[in-house]
Amino acid sequence: MLDTKNFEKTLYQDTKKAFKDIIQKYGNDLYVMGFYHTGSYSLLPMFNTLSDLKEVFETEYNNDVSSFYMAKWNPEDYPTLESYSEYFDETTLECQKLENSIDLFQSDIEAMDNWHQWLTAMEKVLMQLDAEGLFSNGIEREKITLAILAYDDEESIQFKRIKRLNPPAVLAQIQADFEAMITEREKCEQEVLNAFN
Repeated sequence: MLDTKNFEKTLYQDTKKAFKDIIQKYGNDLYVMGFYHTGSYSLLPMFNTLSDLKEVFETEYNNDVSSFYMAKWNPEDYPTLESYSEYFDETTLECQKLENSIDLFQSDIEAMDNWHQWLTAMEKVLMQLDAEGLFSNGIEREKITLAILAYDDEESIQFKRIKRLNPPAVLAQIQADFEAMITEREKCEQEVLNAFN
């Protein structure tokens, strides 16, 4: 089992500083904040604004309505993804310590347990900052979706995590987005299965 105490404490401190500055700069233009899990034991601060979403949707997706959810919920399309990562230098060191503490010969079950423990630590940080009022100080909380999005997570898994992090008012606004993405993924998977039958 991983000892995530130092990681969680450091992530909390770094996130609080960075997200205060992000909220101060972007205010009610924000619609999503959290972490982007880039694989292995690494993460980036993640946020996007409605203004950037509009621009990316126009320039990268040519306003193709069928791609709107991709533009809205794919962190790799967020122009600000690399921004504010300098606030997380101490967190990066803690991530490296965690990764170095892992037994290279661990079982798949142990690896999954460690993975979930690490993601749970990230959730705890966002929940604590939310309980302290960070995401309702100068902005409207019900307009911000807190999220931890991983590069290889299916939308159904992402949405389960989002449900734990957000109040019902937020979930009511985004549920249709995730239901549509989940349905689309299931449809594509079924088409692939049908092609092999």
